[in-house]
Amino acid sequence: MRVRIQGLRARSGAGPITRVLVSLLLILVIAVAVFFGLIFLVVLAGVLMILFVIFYVRTWWLRRRLGLNVRPRPQQPGDGGVTIDGEYTVEDAKPGKPEPGDRA
Repeated sequence: MRVRIQGLRARSGAGPITRVLVSLLLILVIAVAVFFGLIFLVVLAGVLMILFVIFYVRTWWLRRRLGLNVRPRPQQPGDGGVTIDGEYTVEDAKPGKPEPGDRA
């Protein structure tokens, strides 16, 4: 069985004007596709950034609510904390007596 489609024959002998017009049309189609592709990528990046901010704020809020603070807050004066000030002097060990931490 043979199927013939009438009216759609490939013409290898298309004129130069036709080739130029088809080339221009193809360039226009590619430019529009690239343009819409870039718009899609920018919108996708924006949505991902918004989702990241929502996730970050939610995580921060839960940690704050549950009291899970990764970085301890430095104590301020009058904060109820205890600060011990002092001075120290490093002395040499006595001869014949091993220092703590030395292995024999």
